[in-house]
Amino acid sequence: MKTTLPRILFLQLPRLDNDSRGIPENLPMAGFYLRHSLEQAQVSHEFRFLTPEEEDLDDHHLLKLILDWKPDAIAATLYLWNIERTLHVLRKTRRHLPAVNMIVGGPEVAHRHPFLYKSRVPDMAVVGEGEPVFPSIIRALCGGVFPNFARMALKIGKSYVWGNEPVPGVCLNRSLPPPDHPGWKPDSHGMAYLETSRGCPLGCIYCRYAQFRRQISFLRAAEVKKHVKILIDRGAREVRFVDPVFNANPEFQEILRALLRLNSSRSIAFFAEIRADLLTPDEISLLAEAGFSEVEAGVQSLDPLVLRRIHRPVRFGPLEKNLHLLFDHGIRVTIDLMYGLPGQSMGDVETSLSWAWRFRQAHVQCLQTLLLPGTELAERHRSWKTRADHVPPYGVASTSTMSREDIRTIEALIHDKSPADCMTRRFVGTTLPDLFKKKIPIPADSVKSLSEIPGFTSRRALIVSGEDLYAHRQSILTIIHRAILSEPHMLWQFVMKPAEEEPLDLLDEMVAAIRSHPFHWMDRFASVNSWNRVASRRIFILLKNSRSYSPSWVVAAEKLLEDHFY
Repeated sequence: MKTTLPRILFLQLPRLDNDSRGIPENLPMAGFYLRHSLEQAQVSHEFRFLTPEEEDLDDHHLLKLILDWKPDAIAATLYLWNIERTLHVLRKTRRHLPAVNMIVGGPEVAHRHPFLYKSRVPDMAVVGEGEPVFPSIIRALCGGVFPNFARMALKIGKSYVWGNEPVPGVCLNRSLPPPDHPGWKPDSHGMAYLETSRGCPLGCIYCRYAQFRRQISFLRAAEVKKHVKILIDRGAREVRFVDPVFNANPEFQEILRALLRLNSSRSIAFFAEIRADLLTPDEISLLAEAGFSEVEAGVQSLDPLVLRRIHRPVRFGPLEKNLHLLFDHGIRVTIDLMYGLPGQSMGDVETSLSWAWRFRQAHVQCLQTLLLPGTELAERHRSWKTRADHVPPYGVASTSTMSREDIRTIEALIHDKSPADCMTRRFVGTTLPDLFKKKIPIPADSVKSLSEIPGFTSRRALIVSGEDLYAHRQSILTIIHRAILSEPHMLWQFVMKPAEEEPLDLLDEMVAAIRSHPFHWMDRFASVNSWNRVASRRIFILLKNSRSYSPSWVVAAEKLLEDHFY
């Protein structure tokens, strides 16, 4: 055991998506809190975060960065969108650094996870809040005794042993870094995040947020004001409150008044998730005056029986009235609905969607229910005959009251009304608006001689150009296979830039090459999988402005690619 403090790398891999227009989000709060817990416990440490540029690396270059820094401990936060990739990177790291200590936490860590412990990758796994546990773990790595907390699993041999001692509670006011801490700052786009409550007044059976917490811990209005002022002073242009129910805070009105005083010029935009049915007219006015440009309101279903079953109360009379008031005050509202809930019928989903779409100013999102590990829904899925994948995103594929065909029908209904933001807009054209920022040109006559796939980012477009691409098809197929095998967790775009019309057989063979590989987690969502499409690896055709192509060939190529890719 080491007698000096290990070097700690905090690893939180970002969610990759196909949105070439959006701003990437990877909230650094978990690592920020963990580092502060060490500072509070007076545990000296060398703590390293990935920079935004490093977060954009593919796995090969990320591994090289980790090996160059040689951490003694890696603290990784696991979400459904990064757990497979993180375990992949940690497994490779272990081969080169066998003594590194790997600690995992986050929403994916549950007592009965379908594959986390079978992987035998982490040395320690922490369920729930990590701040009260982390300092004890780091002290143990320095030569102390490992804690025996009930929500911590320690790998011994080839199995994991859970502790039995209670975990100390977390008071948010004492746990959060103080307002003047240098870690409180917006990202490069001016976006900042703040948590003003820990815990949730709701007990939704599909969610893990409220697990292991008997009480909710709130920041007082004065503390919220201090934190927001610091963020504004440090350049924040938007502050997003990450609480599950922002208006659950007993000092909600005082917080709004404090924000109004800070934002009298309306130069800052605020966002929060709320229970819209509990708002008063005065609170809605204060939200608008304080600068809340958008709120999110969870409704999930209009069926009272379904809502009781999932422990999600909604008062529909006040809800409708308050939604209209929010719109009247110029506040954009996202209405959340779900499908695949226990006992939910097709009729309920259709009725809920029709109701929500009547609010023309609202953004409506109807989300597939996920059977997240550790939730009550996952524990009781057999009683509701809920079927879902055992790998992310754990999407519910059918229930006792909803078939696979029903779910496809719902996805079609949603798509017809409001196509998803990340759907490809065009596969063939002289301009392709969905191409990734990192574009790598590859002349067709040099494809065969490539010793490695060029580039280093996690979202990459390989553009193969030249005469008679069909003659180079074997080399092109080899590139596809090598790219996906070398980086199975990143997003690929294979772009053909032909001098003239190429046989559509080339596209068919490229599609078959992509489909011969296991699905990426993005491809398992019902919005993609129900149509037998692929979202993570796509084919495009970039036409040359200087050439004339047969319109019928362009249409046929576009249709072929639309049929296979999302």
